[in-house]
Amino acid sequence: MVRPINSIEENLASVRCRMMRVLGSPEQEGKHNHTVQLVAVSKTVGADQIWEAYRCGQRHFGESRVQEWLAKKDQLPADCRWHFIGRLQTNKVRYLDESIVLIHSLDRVALLEALNAEGKRRNHIWQTLIQVNIAEDAAKAGFAPQDLPLFLEKAAKCPFVALRGLMTIGRINASPEAACETFSALRRLRDSLRTSGSVNTEKFTELSMGMSGDIEPALAEGATLVRVGSDIFGRRP
Repeated sequence: MVRPINSIEENLASVRCRMMRVLGSPEQEGKHNHTVQLVAVSKTVGADQIWEAYRCGQRHFGESRVQEWLAKKDQLPADCRWHFIGRLQTNKVRYLDESIVLIHSLDRVALLEALNAEGKRRNHIWQTLIQVNIAEDAAKAGFAPQDLPLFLEKAAKCPFVALRGLMTIGRINASPEAACETFSALRRLRDSLRTSGSVNTEKFTELSMGMSGDIEPALAEGATLVRVGSDIFGRRP
């Protein structure tokens, strides 16, 4: 639910307070030995609104369309840290640049190969997360957990793609209990892959999970990145 707060500054403060209530709770003591990054989802948001968030100290922003990101990025400071969070078309990979610090949505072999080829061409290693359809939602993209071992074999042959962890999208309107189970399952999968001995999983530290409506259960289950849009910038038209 979008909260009736008037300004982006107040919205950001509210989201950060929600995060700290979870991270600072007694139940979480000793569980979070990592930094949690708030990614402000700026897709469909104008550069002036992103500037307002930037002036409030926000640096990490999430985009889902390459053309939209290209139109905005040069209007904003160079120290903005851009995350690509949407489905990435293989024919758009060539338009990305080094200001994309993390691709959250590596969801198929064709995209892996396109990223590796473009990385080789420009001698750049893309930092990525594997998108996993952990909730088995037919409306969501991503690998089924049982398909990951074969994908990891293919990724081991792509030196210009670095795998840093997993991403998932929770079910819409899921109960807190159901959301916790989804996010817990992703964390357990991440942990099992880290200890499996698979190539490319030794640096599997990141869990991108949780959005405006479910950041609390995501953080409680170990999210390292949360992607929040409407509770910062307001509901999209």
